[in-house]
Amino acid sequence: MALEDQLEVITDNWIESNRPEDIIFDDNVLLYMLMSGKKFQDTLVQPGELVDGGKKIKCFLEYAKSHVGAYGNTTKIPQSKKDILNAALFGWAGYYAANTIDLDEQIQNNGKAALVDLVHAKLGNIHKTIRDKMGTDIYSAAADAISFIGLGDLFNTTGSTAYGNIKEDDMDDWKANVDDTSEAISFAVMQKIRRTAKIGQSKDKKPDIYITTDLLKDGFERTLQVQARYADTNLVNAGFDNVLFGGVPVVADDKQASGYMDALNLRFLKAKTHTKWKFTKRKWEYSKDQPDTLTANTRWIGQLICTNRKAHARHTNLSEPS
Repeated sequence: MALEDQLEVITDNWIESNRPEDIIFDDNVLLYMLMSGKKFQDTLVQPGELVDGGKKIKCFLEYAKSHVGAYGNTTKIPQSKKDILNAALFGWAGYYAANTIDLDEQIQNNGKAALVDLVHAKLGNIHKTIRDKMGTDIYSAAADAISFIGLGDLFNTTGSTAYGNIKEDDMDDWKANVDDTSEAISFAVMQKIRRTAKIGQSKDKKPDIYITTDLLKDGFERTLQVQARYADTNLVNAGFDNVLFGGVPVVADDKQASGYMDALNLRFLKAKTHTKWKFTKRKWEYSKDQPDTLTANTRWIGQLICTNRKAHARHTNLSEPS
């Protein structure tokens, strides 16, 4: 059926349900992990993370060691000063979603003729639309100065390009971990990805989620013995099918690029949210010039920040196992 005027669709003819089906929005596992439940409450920006005037989000980094060595009778301990601290700076990103109801829609979508409550449908759509846009941009490089500094920036391998206001050329430990070897996904490949991203032997120093595509997730699952296939039940209950690798979920996301596997440690990757723009309340407001035209919007301001670039790894050029 050709697309028709939305009022025709929801006020005429017999319909199966008075709840419109969601046919365009994708679930986004990374946004869910960063902003869901109690974890979302932890993403509020604290005063100590703001540069003077609130222009940037500042993340302090301890990137070097003090003088150290063996000590004996004739040892001379170095007296020179050694810098050990730096700071990554991330500018604010902002997103909005908005919609309007005009006089004609209010008149016609009313009473028994209103098979769908357009007012509530548009409010719900605003909520989903902003998250869908954010879920797309979080995987990309920033399109402009007010967009997410996303995974495309985190995994940019150009040493002269600053990430968080720091260039790899200026600080070796700020290197992006990217492997572009062409190979099929396997248990051994997953082990290599984990080794690339680990910054220590303890559990919290290794990736706590792997995000890939359906084809690669399913391909990796086929390489496992049936009795070794387990899933993270919390993610399953939230609607995200996954399989465990080393006790960590491997999960597919429709917004992930083909052939990609991202190993992320969310202890060092956070979505910071401004306390005044935490998905502002969606409410209908009247236009001054058109009192029967109502507009609603929601706004979010924050940024995706990284406090240890080495704790994450990306593998591209992956394929299904034969």
